[in-house]
Amino acid sequence: MKSTCEVGGEIGTLRNVAPLLATMLRERSDEVLAQCSRAGEGAAFVELALRHWNGVNRIVRNMLVSDAAEAAEATFRNALRSAQTFLDGVPFRTLLYRAAIGVSLARLRSSPLQTTSAAPGSLPDRIRKVLGRLDAMDRACYVLRDVEVLSWEEASFVLRTSPEIVRERAHRARLALAVSLDARPA
Repeated sequence: MKSTCEVGGEIGTLRNVAPLLATMLRERSDEVLAQCSRAGEGAAFVELALRHWNGVNRIVRNMLVSDAAEAAEATFRNALRSAQTFLDGVPFRTLLYRAAIGVSLARLRSSPLQTTSAAPGSLPDRIRKVLGRLDAMDRACYVLRDVEVLSWEEASFVLRTSPEIVRERAHRARLALAVSLDARPA
């Protein structure tokens, strides 16, 4: 029996397989690719990783001051190891973001004294500096809602809390950002 990720029809040479497989994978939904990943198909997981690398990287970069690239890689390694246990019915992106927040929070707990050393410059640098001073959960709520634009329900699922808590903490983070960015030296 063919897997759901296999290219159907006759394939003449191995050289023709890669472009056909890549095209076919790009056309699949995240849910289908997650099913293929659960079945042990590595190419499906690679396609999912390529689709979601930027989002995961943004999350860990905004959560952590250093080692963001390594934390993003750790997120995908963890996801690959747990591919067999992906929850049916939950969007892969949401599960991946949950893993990214988990990796980030674990790193913050193990090294809570991370502060930014970058000189105030561009607005993104100043925002990251302020984010670095926030409580980790406030920061996570802000990043998921205001940077990644997840719904209140998705963000609460990722953080394993209620939408009301996410609302409150994201609001607190926005206020801290507004006060800190408005209080810049003249």
